[in-house]
Amino acid sequence: MSDQQEPIERPIPSVVLDGLKDFQRRTVDHVDSRFFDEEDPCRRFLVADEVGLGKTLVARGVTAKLVDRLWDEVERIDVIYICSNTAIATQNIRKLQITKDAEFAHATRLTLLPRVSHDLQKRKLNFVSLTPGTSFSRHSATGTGEERALLYLMLREAWDLGERKGPLNVFCHQKDRNNFEWDIYGIENTSTIDSQLKRDFLVN
Repeated sequence: MSDQQEPIERPIPSVVLDGLKDFQRRTVDHVDSRFFDEEDPCRRFLVADEVGLGKTLVARGVTAKLVDRLWDEVERIDVIYICSNTAIATQNIRKLQITKDAEFAHATRLTLLPRVSHDLQKRKLNFVSLTPGTSFSRHSATGTGEERALLYLMLREAWDLGERKGPLNVFCHQKDRNNFEWDIYGIENTSTIDSQLKRDFLVN
C-alpha cells in the first residue's frame, strides 16, 4: 500500500453477509463461485430478481467478498456503481457500504473524473457512482460549463493560452462569462487535477 494512502480498516465479509437473508446469501455465494471458477470463470453476471428482493444488498455482499479477495493483491480497489439516476445512487449509498471508512466519490459525469482521481489515490477502497444519463449521453455536444472549465484548465498551459480572452470565450460557449470563470475558480481551488489523466489526455 502506498505511504500516501489514508489508513482504512479492512472490511469483514462475514459482517456484511450476516445481514442477508438466506436466498440473498446463496445468490452472493453463487456469483462469487462463478467469478472464480477455476475451469470456466465468468466476467459478468446478471442478477434478475424482481423489485424488492434486495439486489442492492446482494451487490453489497458480492462486493464485500471481491474486496476481501483483492485486499492483499492490489494497492487500490475502485468499485464502479452505475445506476439509472443520481437520486437512486444517493439512496443506495448506505446499502452498498461495506465499511464505515469507504467513501463514495460522486463523479456525476465520466469526463469529470480527473477532478476526483487524485483523491481516489489516497484511499485503499473507493466507490465511484456514475449514471448513464449524465455520463454517457452523446446528445450534448458542448458538454456542461464545468466540463469545459476542466478542459480549459488542462489545455491552458499545454497550449500556452495564458489569460487571453479569445480562448476563454470559446470554452465559455453560451454560458455567462462570470459564471464560467467561477467554474474555473472552483476547480482550481477545490480539486487537484490528476496529472496522469491530464498527460494521457494531452497525448491522445
